[in-house]
Amino acid sequence: MKKSAIFLAIVGVLIGAGIILSFYGNYILFEELVQGNGEVFDGQDLVIEVELDSSKTKSGIFAIQILDFKEGMVTASIIDPSNTTIESESVNQEVFEGLFEVTSSGNYKLLIENKGETANVFGVIGPEPDEGKRALSNISMYILVAGLVGMASVAVYIFINRRKAS
Repeated sequence: MKKSAIFLAIVGVLIGAGIILSFYGNYILFEELVQGNGEVFDGQDLVIEVELDSSKTKSGIFAIQILDFKEGMVTASIIDPSNTTIESESVNQEVFEGLFEVTSSGNYKLLIENKGETANVFGVIGPEPDEGKRALSNISMYILVAGLVGMASVAVYIFINRRKAS
């Protein structure tokens, strides 16, 4: 029984570490992103601005979630510091994500336009996270899975040992 308690403690530490790393990984992934939300309707657009430095990042990311989605009514545009539209996409799904190139430093804008009925929209724009930040997010998932597999293994171990004892 002492072995199973030690195994449970190890598995508990793995699961706890996985959860903590998951929260921390999500925090550092989203800390530089600027978000905005609101109701968007014909004539009322949502604009989200972020300051990007082309010496620090070469690409940016944007994402849109439409809570009451209807196809073909929302478009998303990225506007660079010189007020030139560099990306324009018709949003054809409830959650949409895209990338854009950061060519010069300055304010980049995510412009969300609606040509139909009123829609509740959530938007995010910012620098694309680097591989190190993404790796931390993946590592936390692997640690959580290892902890859950360990938990199942300990349960099987305890079950087999109790059967042998009786």
